[in-house]
Amino acid sequence: MKYYLDNSYQMLQSTSDCADCMICPQKLYLDITQDCNLWCKMCRSEKSVCQKIMPLDLFKRIVDETCPYVRSYSLFNWGEPLLLKDFCERVRYVNQRKRQDCNVEISTNGMLLSDQMIAFLLSEKVNVIVSVDSADKIDFEAIRRGSNFERIMENAKNLAIAYKDFPPQQSPSFYISIQKDNQHQILEIVKLAHSLDIKRIGCGIVVSPSEYAPTQDEALCHELERAYRFIENNDMFLEVYPTKVGNYVFADGRYKNLSGFIVNTICNAPIVSAVIEYSGNVYLCCNVGDYVGNISDGSFLEIWKGERYNKLRRNVNDPGNMPHKCINCSWFNRN
Repeated sequence: MKYYLDNSYQMLQSTSDCADCMICPQKLYLDITQDCNLWCKMCRSEKSVCQKIMPLDLFKRIVDETCPYVRSYSLFNWGEPLLLKDFCERVRYVNQRKRQDCNVEISTNGMLLSDQMIAFLLSEKVNVIVSVDSADKIDFEAIRRGSNFERIMENAKNLAIAYKDFPPQQSPSFYISIQKDNQHQILEIVKLAHSLDIKRIGCGIVVSPSEYAPTQDEALCHELERAYRFIENNDMFLEVYPTKVGNYVFADGRYKNLSGFIVNTICNAPIVSAVIEYSGNVYLCCNVGDYVGNISDGSFLEIWKGERYNKLRRNVNDPGNMPHKCINCSWFNRN
């Protein structure tokens, strides 16, 4: 199963500029740390634990300012959130302050998902995404350098057991970064998830660094289609997936040549979401779009509603002024 996304309102939104009327992003990524206990080959060249941590007072100030509006807090971006000694305190604070209809999520490499941590995440109803890029131990540990395949799979199994009563769309997830070294293993990763009772799957195409990007060809399309069919046939939940792969777009259950379609490449990420880095730097989106400003000594909402932000919102859909990272963004069919 998967969300049915097409509706008439989205069609209206795709060509409308409503940036100036947004009070606050609906989704806010708080990059609480950029430290990580792994050095995944497509992410960083070496292990990096150097105290790149968002100060707790800054974290609380951001939550206090945005909690009346935000509907989803993601407590991660480029680091491993479970490394933080005060991680539990931060989660409790968000849950105490947030709207009732707001969810809290993390993405983790799975190494630190102890029984105690799983029990905490369950008690706070945190949505958990585990990054899994291979079903094979050798390939997995070659991509996610410093990891232990067996430990992560055991942790994922325990996580699934703990969350067994949650609906599929809120249960633990495997997220697959589709890249050159695993583009023929997508179905096997999904089957691995199923064997561990992981019901939720997400995947996206790596476009940077370019040397790790997959070959976006018909073979990749077929691999993804096979994975999607397995998910559907086994009552799993396909959360997010590439809508465009090279010269193909996903329609009616399969990837078809884009020559028969007008492909929507309009980006609305800076209208509905934002990233605040550990240092207080504000960026347009979770893909580290252009830098907007810093809130260490000021208000996030002032920056959000400011002229520079609105100018950048216009630029992301302007071919002549489009930021470099926006040009090949797979999330908006530009890959």
